[in-house]
Amino acid sequence: MLAKVREGRGPVRGVLRTPDCEEAPQGAPVLDVEHALNVAENPGTRLCTLCGCAQELTPMLAGFNHITDS
Repeated sequence: MLAKVREGRGPVRGVLRTPDCEEAPQGAPVLDVEHALNVAENPGTRLCTLCGCAQELTPMLAGFNHITDS
């Protein structure tokens, strides 16, 4: 699930949350895992730590670093 937020000036930023997160806004789009990973790679996107989204997606994002290391 992606919630778009605006904090001050600049571009709209996003927060990825699990669909059952108590902070998730009604009507936010639910993303499949591949799309969520693509969105999570954006520097303007934060991963929610309250619902476990960060704990679930961070290892998957870091798991691909070895491909570009060689």
